[in-house]
Amino acid sequence: MPNRLSFLRAPPSPSWRGAGAYLLCYGLAALGGLAFFSLHTPLPWLLGALAFVALGRLSGLPVQASQPLRNGGMLVVGCALGLFFTPEASGHIAQHGLLVVASALLTLALGVLLSPLLGRLARMDKASALFGSIPGGVAEMSLIGEAYGARPTAVAIAQLLRVVGVVVLVPTAFALLGVRGGAALAGNAVAQDFRLGGFALLLAAGAVAAVVLQRIGMRNSWMLGGLLVSVGLTATGNSVTGIPVVLTAAAQVLLGAQLGVQFERAAFLGGGRLMAGAMLHVLLLTGLCTLLGLALGHAFGLDPATMVLATAPGGVAEMSITAKTLLLEVPVVVAFHLVRIFLTMALVQPASIMLRRVGFL
Repeated sequence: MPNRLSFLRAPPSPSWRGAGAYLLCYGLAALGGLAFFSLHTPLPWLLGALAFVALGRLSGLPVQASQPLRNGGMLVVGCALGLFFTPEASGHIAQHGLLVVASALLTLALGVLLSPLLGRLARMDKASALFGSIPGGVAEMSLIGEAYGARPTAVAIAQLLRVVGVVVLVPTAFALLGVRGGAALAGNAVAQDFRLGGFALLLAAGAVAAVVLQRIGMRNSWMLGGLLVSVGLTATGNSVTGIPVVLTAAAQVLLGAQLGVQFERAAFLGGGRLMAGAMLHVLLLTGLCTLLGLALGHAFGLDPATMVLATAPGGVAEMSITAKTLLLEVPVVVAFHLVRIFLTMALVQPASIMLRRVGFL
């Protein structure tokens, strides 16, 4: 297992000892973020860091990202997103609880229904196609899928391309269409004064929550830990600090670098059919989820653009950052994605037994 999934950990090159590989990685990430920011692209710090580090990785440069730094970036992002959960926003989410659950189930169902197509496009066996198609964590789907006969490397590549593809497609489409929310939405979160003591307290409490969540097997524990603490304070009307844009930009650079180093060249060589099939699958899955989001938005009187992000088959961090950047309803996007995470964890194994009986496995 460790050898088959080794590209997810991106081991350091033996020719670069010490901090050199890390310095190169984050130097490229910062340069990419700055370049994309100067070009006014969507999500410049995240996508710029991802693009430059991925290009470096695929070119053979010995770039290496730090897991602790990635965790710190996730913690800052979680704390920042939690500041949008005002008492009014939290009450709004509670009113649509059934819709949140239903949309999460529908998004997962789309992933299951498209798995045979992924299998044909990418020449993957049934098990690999199923676990590569379900919107879930890269490592988690690979590990769970192997227990059902899936090829973990194929699953991991399909999942990675889904995450990166959605991160690139959705914000870019929104930028081209000129989609943007109301400025008043962001005011509650960004207008708060930055207090160093309050920020340190928020990070410390979020880190404790993250460790607890990690112990019980929760993925995205560092983001969720910061998010839960920040939401708990904000939703009850307690404000300890604001988080300046420069800190969230730095956090996005760390996240983009972590995504970029996963593009291990050896894992992608000879996998042209797999990559082409996976990318076509991403386009179709994203398109169907977009239609689902638009339909739910119009049916229930919610902002369609927000609902597109809420139902997008991407990661909670990336889609929530997109909502924050475009001044859309961050609490709605976060709530929908968190429910999908919990349902995926709870249902994927029992559902696999049922899917095997009906021929999907």
